[in-house]
Amino acid sequence: VAAAIRPGKTALVSIMLANNEVGAVQPVSRIVESVKAVDAGVLVHTDAAQAVGKIDVDVSELNVDYLTLVGHKFGAPKGVAALFHREGVPFPSML
Repeated sequence: VAAAIRPGKTALVSIMLANNEVGAVQPVSRIVESVKAVDAGVLVHTDAAQAVGKIDVDVSELNVDYLTLVGHKFGAPKGVAALFHREGVPFPSML
C-alpha cells in the first residue's frame, strides 16, 4: 500500500479490516504506519463492518483516522451505521 502513495497527491487510503468472504484480516496498524511514513498527511480509513463483534476492534490500536461500522452486523436494525473520526482530523460538512 505504501508503495502506491503519491506524496502530496494521495489524500485517503481505505482498508477493509476483515474480509467477509475469505476471512482475511488486514494488518491495519502496520499499513497505517507505513502510509504515514511516506506521507503523514494521508488520511487512513478502515471499514470494520465485518470485524466488529467477531474480533477485537480497538481504534486506538489500529491508529486509523476514520473507522466505519454497521449495526446490523451485531444486532442493530439494518441501515444503522457509525463513523469514528479521530480528534483533530478533518471532518468537513457534506451539506
